[in-house]
Amino acid sequence: MKNSPLFAAMVRTALILPLLVSIGCATKTTYISDDGRLENGRAAQNVAGFSEKDIQICVKKAVDTILGMQPNRLVPPQGSARAVVVMKSTVDTISRGRDAAALSEALQIEFAQQLTDSGKIIVYDKNVGQYAQVNVEPQYLFTIRLTERILRQDDGDAQKEYNMNLQLLDLKTGLAFWQRRIPLRKLVDEKNIMN
Repeated sequence: MKNSPLFAAMVRTALILPLLVSIGCATKTTYISDDGRLENGRAAQNVAGFSEKDIQICVKKAVDTILGMQPNRLVPPQGSARAVVVMKSTVDTISRGRDAAALSEALQIEFAQQLTDSGKIIVYDKNVGQYAQVNVEPQYLFTIRLTERILRQDDGDAQKEYNMNLQLLDLKTGLAFWQRRIPLRKLVDEKNIMN
């Protein structure tokens, strides 16, 4: 069997096939920096979906508005320099599917980071709070809801409209004392509408 032409062909195929598969499956990968640039300095291509860049832009707009409230309605508890906020986020988008939970978490973490970095607000995690040695009562509920809709145009393109709907509620009264809708619209070609 070892001296047969069939065996020799099988050995050649076994040696060459992994090489062909690895060459055929090679993909070009480039890192994108936090400011949306590729390694060579060019701007990264825009995407139809709600991207990391979109998260940063929308969250910054919202946080700037919250911190700029006049008069400042976020009152810290007595003896503290920061107001205590608990967060709730939901993502209701057409094209996200399984990614909805990851997007919801990314939005919540980006908000928590920017709010905490402001030095005026601290975010309460109710899952960890049950094990805390000190009892902290959150004063405010910050809700984040991301929605998406698709509007088809006559020219074959479409608009994707995202709305980040935000509210700050006083937990003692249940009253919403601040709310914003932050829209984000993208023009996309119809073949990439679900990306």
